[in-house]
Amino acid sequence: MKSKEYAQAAGDVNRSIEDDLQELVQLFAHVVQSQKRGGANQSPQAFVEAFEQNHLGPRHVRVLMNLAFEDAQSVSRLAERIGLSLGTTSLMVGELSKAGLVLRSEDEQDRRRTIVRLHPDHVETVRLLLRERTEPMRRALERMDPDDRATFMACWRVLAEEVGSV
Repeated sequence: MKSKEYAQAAGDVNRSIEDDLQELVQLFAHVVQSQKRGGANQSPQAFVEAFEQNHLGPRHVRVLMNLAFEDAQSVSRLAERIGLSLGTTSLMVGELSKAGLVLRSEDEQDRRRTIVRLHPDHVETVRLLLRERTEPMRRALERMDPDDRATFMACWRVLAEEVGSV
């Protein structure tokens, strides 16, 4: 379906829930597959090897992407942002640290807290990966007027609540 057809379907208030559900499933599958394929990022061999040799996977990418958005955060803040338990997030941070992709340090203000940040050798690679993965979303959001964007984001929050990720 081309963007003009998307706009026409969006303006049709007489569509049934089933019609919209069918289209949503197709659109969602298309977006997910596009994200899985990724962009043209040719990650440096050291980054690829760190992932492969340490048996890291897509779940670890969530941690890296969040650190690319907001570097140097506590493990508890990171867990909150990615919607996982503190224990699971701490385990993933440990695996990423062992792989040399992130650095952990003690919080100067509260020695009980661990601060995590991207390893300097991989900051640019992870930020490039983030830009490649988020650019289609950025362009889509930019095409919407502020009211439509607010409605779109509200709808995604409702969907996230329904699947239990928030």
